[in-house]
Amino acid sequence: TFARSSCDASPQWSEEHRRVPAAMKFAVVAVLAAAVSVDVTGTLLRRKQTPDEVKLGMEYREKDSFGNTALAPACSKVECGEYSCPAPFELKTDGTCCGYCWAPDHVVAADRHRVVEYNATGFVVEQCDDAPSTCKGPGANVVRCFKPSCREGETASCGGGRCCPLCQAR
Repeated sequence: TFARSSCDASPQWSEEHRRVPAAMKFAVVAVLAAAVSVDVTGTLLRRKQTPDEVKLGMEYREKDSFGNTALAPACSKVECGEYSCPAPFELKTDGTCCGYCWAPDHVVAADRHRVVEYNATGFVVEQCDDAPSTCKGPGANVVRCFKPSCREGETASCGGGRCCPLCQAR
């Protein structure tokens, strides 16, 4: 703001306005310092590249000096070994580097099993009472026992340090 004295018609600068030229000088110096660190093309000055860095830059550049792509096709350096597809499979090469063996689902059934609830079939049985501690785990590595399908004259029995019952002659 301007402060006018009673005897002078010209404006007097307040203390705040006297500080503005100092701030402007600082801003000009900062801009000039930034300009010195930028070369003529507007890019930041960099250290000179080593010959290895230049070679890598040329090898992996995206475009050549004419604007054409300089990138090699994706499979150009892939070497495929010899392989054959057993019947009923056949070799497919659609969009892949080396191809793959393929057969339709109606010829080779796909594994479409589903996880069932624990003991949904009723064939899971308890471990033997004298089973070693290694059968109990640790964690999710617990041995799971299933009801053995014994022949006539055999019964499921434990013993001998086994985890699960085994069919034995009576």
